[in-house]
Amino acid sequence: MSAEIVPISDKNSSLSVVKIIEKIRMECENIIHFCTQEHEGITFLQFEKELWKLLSYMGILYIQLFLMSSHERLNYSQWLNMGLYYVRKGPVSKTVKTVFGKVSYCRTYLVRKDSIKKGGFYPLDMMLGLTADGFSPSIISQATRLATRVSFLTSVKIFGYFYDRSPSTESVEKSVSGLGREAGGYMEVAVAPEGDGEVLIIEADGKATPTATDEESESEEEKEERIKRVAASDIAAGKKGREKSGDDAGRVIKVRMGGVLPSLSCTLSGEDLTGCSMGLSIKLCRPLMLLDG
Repeated sequence: MSAEIVPISDKNSSLSVVKIIEKIRMECENIIHFCTQEHEGITFLQFEKELWKLLSYMGILYIQLFLMSSHERLNYSQWLNMGLYYVRKGPVSKTVKTVFGKVSYCRTYLVRKDSIKKGGFYPLDMMLGLTADGFSPSIISQATRLATRVSFLTSVKIFGYFYDRSPSTESVEKSVSGLGREAGGYMEVAVAPEGDGEVLIIEADGKATPTATDEESESEEEKEERIKRVAASDIAAGKKGREKSGDDAGRVIKVRMGGVLPSLSCTLSGEDLTGCSMGLSIKLCRPLMLLDG
């Protein structure tokens, strides 16, 4: 059995709620029968996959029951009594993608009376925290958490391995940027974890969560000028790097560019890594994960 969307009647939403309840009870009996009937030659893996389909379908029904019941109970007088909105004729259907599958439901649209400030909103979506991108908050939250460890594109692919659906890279990027507005203030006071080593692994596999602050960023012209200065200094000194006074002078680390470029020997100085053999300058971004080695 596949997780199909239960049709919704816009004309009689209360009858739709009754039908959903009846469907839930019937599906419960189907699951019990599926688990207790004799299965010839079926493996546990096959049973588990079929059971997950049935349970996902049940999840869709329960979510739909919640949404339709919330739609019926919602009191619109708090907005209508303001005299700024009026109800558009007939409820508007929508499909939201959840961890169980696609769920359709109905909600009422309030239109603004002001001819200058046109537009409106869906009170049910606003009260429940449902966004216009069509994904449930749990899917957005899980995909956003995953994007803090890997690139946006990779997080979408990994998420799709576990679910049949995944938000776009653009949606994940917007969520990460929105939720990460306070990250800069946190990183100003955060301390490095204990046991940091001196090997930095840089994975150059695509666009990922931006962590560089404005102070750490520099223009392309500044980068080119700095590379020229480093090259001139290397030629004049007759060696492959810059020597800096202080505790960081002469400390060498290896940088691996995610398998895209060969390993480079670099001299660590403050927050700049200058590639000796290829004249590559790398600007470190916070937070960093330094591995012992």
